[in-house]
Amino acid sequence: MVRLPVWELGLIILFPMLIAMGLRGMLEKRLVDSVPAIRQSLMQFRLELGLFLGAGLGMALILLLIYHFPLFQSGMKLVLGIVTVGMFAALDLALARERIVIGDALSGRASFEPPRELSPMTRKFSLVATSILLLITGIIMLVIIRDVHWLAEQDLSMDSVAILGRSVLVEIIFVMGFLLLMVINLVLSYARNLRILFDNETVVLERVSRGDLTRKVPVATRDEMGVIAGHTNNMITALREGVRMREGLLIAQEIQQHFLPDSAPEFPGLELAGSARFSDETGGDFYDFIECERDACSRTAVAVGDVSGHGIGAALLMAAGRAHIRQAASVADSPAEAINMANRHLSRDIEGTGRFLTLFYMELDPVEQIATWVNAGHQPPVLYDSASDTFTELRTPNIPLGVTEDWEYMQDEIPLPGPGQVLLIGTDGAWEAHNRDNEMFGNDRLQQVIRDNASGTAQDVLKAVEDAVHAFTGDLAQEDDLTLVVIKGK
Repeated sequence: MVRLPVWELGLIILFPMLIAMGLRGMLEKRLVDSVPAIRQSLMQFRLELGLFLGAGLGMALILLLIYHFPLFQSGMKLVLGIVTVGMFAALDLALARERIVIGDALSGRASFEPPRELSPMTRKFSLVATSILLLITGIIMLVIIRDVHWLAEQDLSMDSVAILGRSVLVEIIFVMGFLLLMVINLVLSYARNLRILFDNETVVLERVSRGDLTRKVPVATRDEMGVIAGHTNNMITALREGVRMREGLLIAQEIQQHFLPDSAPEFPGLELAGSARFSDETGGDFYDFIECERDACSRTAVAVGDVSGHGIGAALLMAAGRAHIRQAASVADSPAEAINMANRHLSRDIEGTGRFLTLFYMELDPVEQIATWVNAGHQPPVLYDSASDTFTELRTPNIPLGVTEDWEYMQDEIPLPGPGQVLLIGTDGAWEAHNRDNEMFGNDRLQQVIRDNASGTAQDVLKAVEDAVHAFTGDLAQEDDLTLVVIKGK
């Protein structure tokens, strides 16, 4: 076997490596820097491993063509050694590239969307570990085979066997120690990258837990850490939208609360009280006291409405309905005409939406001592007379507002409530409140509360009904808006 001088063997190794290093800068710009940041680490690994493999094959060809070394013996041994070194170098440089990408991402040059393709950590670990084990095993086997072959050619004595054995053992330990150091370096490098990613994810999540949604997690890898970062960003985006919607709802709630009367008006011979409790930030219920001038006489109108549905849509329709009713009440000659006008306008506004507004509207006339009312598909108010201990429901065969603009609403009238009489106007949030056994509060319970508190003021009756409904439902969330108006004769 031809033995080459060390300097000549060094030149054979150095020449292909120099060519590879010369090509590296140009190839890195074209193959690595030009791809999206999230793929640069993988492309860096492929480039480095390809260069080492090319250099190894170049060395093998030089040995074959110039020195006639067997390609599949000496040449492949050299290629295997170079590829093993290249594997460690490529992995280390890929991790270094990943740190650059992470640094750029942390400085703001990053994507925040989840990676389109997932490259699982388990698969990468399996491929890298298997490849390294196979390469290490191959190198150790080649070293052992070469040493055994070399020992077989020696003229050995008992003393020389021990010396040569120690030499072989030292060589194997040296090779294994070198490979072990390379593995430890990779483990530390990868752990460093993971620590950076974990720390950044943790910092952002801690800020989110404190309500700070100003930062996102840069997506710098295609593995599970990238997926977690991307979905964390989606969560932050959703939370930002939720906060924005919440702020909008709070503003809408504030505006809607201003729509409700600050207090009940004074009316001769009557006590009036009203309240509204919404189940959400905004509600579809409303009540209103409207001063209307007609026939040189000041009348007070009481309106209680309930829009179908909940949330911001119901709140918008409530605002529109309230405006139409107030406008119509100021110019119409009768309650029925006022509701007809309001219905025509509202029907045009909400045509095709499937929404509607139930309404009870009553005008109190202090001169004629009568109450003229229209019930537009609303929960019938109850009039209690303590003298006879009887309840009367105020019903008319009218439909809710907004269903059709051609409907002609009918009105009816009753005397104003006298002493000992209580009129309760409310929305179905009182009657239809449920407890844990799924029982409804119902008409009987409501009537009993009115009966038990009829001797109190209008405000006393109203509060008693609210408290009774709340006690009935317990700690269950309020299912529907609860709006009540009480008119009590003095």
